[in-house]
Amino acid sequence: MVILGIVIFENPNIGFYIIIFSVFFSDWFMQLGLIPPQMTLLPEVILLILIIKVGNLRAKDKIFIPTPIDLPILLFIFWAILSTLFNAQKIETTIIAFRYDLKYIIMFVLLINLNPNERFFKRMIRIFIVLLLVQVPVALVKMKIYGQGESAIGTYAVHGGVPSTILPLIAISIFLGFFLFEKPRFRYIFLSLCFVLFSIIGGKRAFPFFGTLLFLFLFWQTGKRNFAKVSFVAPFLMVGFLASVYFVPSLNPTFKDPHYLLDYSSSYSTAHSSETGKAVGRTSALITAFEIAKENPSNFLLGFGPGSLAPSHFKEYESDIRKSLPISYGKSQWVTMSLEYGWVGALLYLWLFIPLFRINQRFFQI
Repeated sequence: MVILGIVIFENPNIGFYIIIFSVFFSDWFMQLGLIPPQMTLLPEVILLILIIKVGNLRAKDKIFIPTPIDLPILLFIFWAILSTLFNAQKIETTIIAFRYDLKYIIMFVLLINLNPNERFFKRMIRIFIVLLLVQVPVALVKMKIYGQGESAIGTYAVHGGVPSTILPLIAISIFLGFFLFEKPRFRYIFLSLCFVLFSIIGGKRAFPFFGTLLFLFLFWQTGKRNFAKVSFVAPFLMVGFLASVYFVPSLNPTFKDPHYLLDYSSSYSTAHSSETGKAVGRTSALITAFEIAKENPSNFLLGFGPGSLAPSHFKEYESDIRKSLPISYGKSQWVTMSLEYGWVGALLYLWLFIPLFRINQRFFQI
C-alpha cells in the first residue's frame, strides 16, 4: 500500500484510473467476498494522496487554480461544520458524510489543479466508455444465471436497485452527447438502446420516467442549434420507452390500461409500509423528511448532523437517528441532505451543481 501511495504521488494519473475501475468493480468484489469491505475505501485514500500532491504543487507555484464551485464547496463545508458542532457529533461521522457527498466533487477540483494534458482526458474517457460497454454483456450473463431483476446489473454490484436506473441514464447521456458531435451517429443511438436493455434486465420501474426527463433535459441543454439532431433521436428513445414498459412485468399492464402507469407511479412514489407505517416511496420519504425537520427550527436549518443517515463499515460511527428514522426506502439525495445538513445545507449542496450545468450547457451549444 505504501508503494502504491508513492507511485500515485509521483504519477497522479494512475490514481484517477484506479478510482474509475473501483467504481465499477469494488462493490461487486466485496459482495462476492473477494476483497474485505475496507478495500472499498481505496478511492478515498487515493484522493487524500492527491490532495497532498496538489498542496505540494501549489505551495511551490503559490497559485491555486480556481474553479466555478470553490465558493459553494467552502460554504457547504462551513455549514457542515456548524451542523456537526451544533449536534455534538463525532468528527468521524462527518468525514463519512463527506465521503459520500463530496468525493467526486473534490476529485473534479483536484483534476483541475493537477492540470493533466489532453491525452490523459481522452484516455480517461476511453476507459470509462469501455467499462460502460462491458456492463451490457455482463448483465446478460447474470440474467441467464439469476433471471431478470436487481441481481443482473453488470459489474457494479451483486445486488442493488440504483445502478440499474442511474448507470443507463449516465451512459445514454454520454452517448447522446457523442451523437450530437461525432459520426457515424447511428452507432451512438444503438449504444443508447443497449443501455435501455440494461435497465430492462434490471427490471427497473423508474427508468421510463427518468429516461423521459433525461430527453427533456437534453433538449434544454443543447438549445436551438441542435434541435433537429435531438428531434431525430426522439423516435428511437420512444421505442426504448415502450420496450422498457413492455418488458418490465410491473409496468406491462399499461398496454391494457393506459391509466395504469400514472396510477402505479403515483402509488409507488407515495407509499408507506403496511407493516411499519414507514415511508417507502420517494415522495412520501421527502414529505416525511420535511415534516421531521419542521418540528424543530434548528433541525430545519442545520439537520441532525452530516453522516447521521450514512451507513459505514465502522459501525461505532453510525448514528442512532438512522435506525429510528420513519423512512425505509426512497431516501433520495434531497431526503438525505435535508435531514443531515438541514434545508439550508441541502440548498448549498444544490448550488454546487448549478455552475457545472451552465458550463455543460455552453459546451453543448457551441
